[in-house]
Amino acid sequence: MRFDLGHIGALGAALRWGSLHTGLPVILVAAIALVVSWRIFRRSVRFVVEVTIAVALLLVATRIGWIHW
Repeated sequence: MRFDLGHIGALGAALRWGSLHTGLPVILVAAIALVVSWRIFRRSVRFVVEVTIAVALLLVATRIGWIHW
């Protein structure tokens, strides 16, 4: 069974390339890529939240007078 991915351009080419070079079906390569991208997205969001909290705490400490720049 072959899936036609020509209409999605670069993503389809990347999935086809991964499928040809690993021997795995395109749908499995796409599923792996989706899971990996979701995990990277979750970690990125977590990092952004942590940085935002740290900056907010630094601003509060500066306003209170605990930190002088």
